[in-house]
Amino acid sequence: MEHAVFFLPDWPPNFSPLLWIALAVVGAALAGEWVRQNLGLPRITAYPVIGMVVAALAGDPLVAQHSEWLRWGLNVALAILLLELGSRVDLAWLRHNRWLLLTSFCESLAAFGAVFAVGRYLGMAMVPAVLMGAIGMASSPAVIMRVVAESKAQGQVSTRLLVLTALNTIYAVVTLHLATGGLHQHYRGDWVLAISHPLYLLGAGLVVGKLLAEAISRVDRWLIKMRDEYASIVLLGLVLMTIGLIEALRLPVTLCMLFAGLVLRNGTPRAWVFPRHFGSVGGVLVVMLFLVVGMQIRIDHLLTGGILALVLIGARSLAKLGGVLLLARPAGISWRQGLLLGLALSPTAGPVLVAAADVGQLYPELQGTLIPVAMSAAAIMELVGPVIVALCLKFSGERRE
Repeated sequence: MEHAVFFLPDWPPNFSPLLWIALAVVGAALAGEWVRQNLGLPRITAYPVIGMVVAALAGDPLVAQHSEWLRWGLNVALAILLLELGSRVDLAWLRHNRWLLLTSFCESLAAFGAVFAVGRYLGMAMVPAVLMGAIGMASSPAVIMRVVAESKAQGQVSTRLLVLTALNTIYAVVTLHLATGGLHQHYRGDWVLAISHPLYLLGAGLVVGKLLAEAISRVDRWLIKMRDEYASIVLLGLVLMTIGLIEALRLPVTLCMLFAGLVLRNGTPRAWVFPRHFGSVGGVLVVMLFLVVGMQIRIDHLLTGGILALVLIGARSLAKLGGVLLLARPAGISWRQGLLLGLALSPTAGPVLVAAADVGQLYPELQGTLIPVAMSAAAIMELVGPVIVALCLKFSGERRE
């Protein structure tokens, strides 16, 4: 009798993790469309919620056993978003409007100072406070780019929002990697490692970004002749190869891709434009990006760092708003536009949180303070941030839906 039923499935069924991931993607897409149509909210508001639900139903093994694949999906999505974001920054505009560049320094430094000061006041140690300050400098490229694209926004607020997001993300990543040198000195007492590691991360990261930009520039004449979908395939292949190189060299994805986009936009005579069909590929990857972020948010992190995260979010948002308002008029926008621009910068940056998680793996001593607070801030702002950005674009009058 046992031999007669060997072909039947186990009971209870042993479902493949692929089933949970597929359900998460379908559920996220449907939930995103539902909140868009019925609540008027950005679609990405629903994605991390679905990720949290799937992780809770499937259990920690889904995330733990497939962390490498989930991390790869996260890196690919971030790489594409950051490459596109970097290609939207016109350095010639910054040279002509230096007040805008000064605004980016001002709002980033204000956010760093506010988060660092609040962290220290609430009892956080020096090193975690510095790292939290670096994380607080950056706004979320994923949230801001998707909401701007979904709203079809065009104008002073949306354009400056993208530029300031790209710049403060660069500042945050550079600061975070420089702080890594301080960690080496603090925990290991190794001055050579403290100096060489940040220099390697920043120097080699810029070189890889430059190489990617050169590769795309050299094949650009063939990309122009191709149909858009085939150009997207070639571009995606180059991005995947670059990510493989970055992983092998242990370099930051964020810095490499942003710099590659900057070079593509400003280092060639003709401004480089993304293939039209690449938006479809990017859309799928963005769903995966927010699903992975949602899957990695844990209730114990929210309970451990939730209150501190709320305080830090408030201080950071006010600091960014003050930094933008201070220079709004010299930079060429009204007080009202400055108010909306400063508020729209509030979403917390996923790329910098990924870098913080890497630091947490190097130094488990930070797991009890840095990671819970960072992930709590990420969970809160992944839900609230898209709504804030959408409302700011609506009140600015730049939405073209």
